[in-house]
Amino acid sequence: MTHELAIAPVLARTLLHTSWQCAACALLAAIAFAMLSGRSAAARHAVGLACLAAMVVAAIATFVIASRPLAPPTLIGAALPPPVRVAPLMLHGSDWLALVVPLLWLVGATTMIVRQLRGWRAVLALGRAAEAAAAEQARVEVLRRRLGIDRAVSLRIADSVSPFTARMRRPVIWLPVEPWHQLSSDQRDALLAHELAHVRRLDWVWNGLQCLVEALLWFHPAVRWLNARVREDREHACDDVAVTACGDPVSLAEALATLERQRGHRPAVALAARGGSLVRRIAHVLTGTPMRVSLRAPLGLALLLCGSSVLAAKLELPRDALVDLRIDATVAGPLRPGTYREITADSFHARRYYRGSMDASGRLSEVYEEDGLRRPIDPAVRAWLDELAAARYLTAR
Repeated sequence: MTHELAIAPVLARTLLHTSWQCAACALLAAIAFAMLSGRSAAARHAVGLACLAAMVVAAIATFVIASRPLAPPTLIGAALPPPVRVAPLMLHGSDWLALVVPLLWLVGATTMIVRQLRGWRAVLALGRAAEAAAAEQARVEVLRRRLGIDRAVSLRIADSVSPFTARMRRPVIWLPVEPWHQLSSDQRDALLAHELAHVRRLDWVWNGLQCLVEALLWFHPAVRWLNARVREDREHACDDVAVTACGDPVSLAEALATLERQRGHRPAVALAARGGSLVRRIAHVLTGTPMRVSLRAPLGLALLLCGSSVLAAKLELPRDALVDLRIDATVAGPLRPGTYREITADSFHARRYYRGSMDASGRLSEVYEEDGLRRPIDPAVRAWLDELAAARYLTAR
């Protein structure tokens, strides 16, 4: 017997359960951030990435569990003639969630991926149009060696951009024509050290993974909150590296303030020096003030977890939303002497099994099971069988 799967209800169930799973992971992240408020920004960044990865793993595991193949039922009455295969039912009885929820998710995920691909194209186009800044390249080499970066790092100048870093194998730092020339030598070094810190920490990889998580789980506010928090901690971690490399937190703070006054365009997939909250970053650079998690974040996430859990329970696909239907029969329509019909139907709540056979004398024998346990054939079961017959699912090919 081949296993036929309707992907729509499986996706719907996965998305419903992912709603509370993501909220739980984000709540754990908020608690961890509070416990690590006095630790390094790099440690908080790693914890945040781990929680984002847990969200994706939970969603994949839920999908696998929801779509796992089920073993075929044990046939009763093997001496009966070979059955006639009836056309399988891929999806039956599910409500609007089984189709609308996956469709909305697919539209949103596709939109996010298209936006990110457009950002990547913008980075490529910018790289072709930019001119190398030969005067500053020597200073980049000095700072690169100071930070222990083995890979070559290119420096480019472009109009109407903020300083940002992109690419992993051959990293490139883009600098704006303005306000770059308004910065002092120390401020430029601090800004370059910040961008080189992204290269040393492989932040291009982590940012790319975050973009993927954003595309897959675009609908969840906890994912957006945690993504923003991880990106802010990433900027704090790079600020710490820049201050250590240059030894002048004031120059970095002044450079950040100048960049804020003259914001430019930055593709979404890039790593920009002006990322994160400017006020918190300057306070962190100048005083080392750790980022604190307000009570609003964990309380809000706790409420979101409770609400999404209730929603997943209330909006769970109905009992009769069939994922797989297999019918083996020797006759279409009503049973006649010497014929039988065997039905195996899987739903998200129970696995149903029915067998009806009629002997040569016309005596009907019926067996009905749910999840392997024999149940009486009550009016509800009879109505279910009548519904299959009325929908023409019991007709032979």
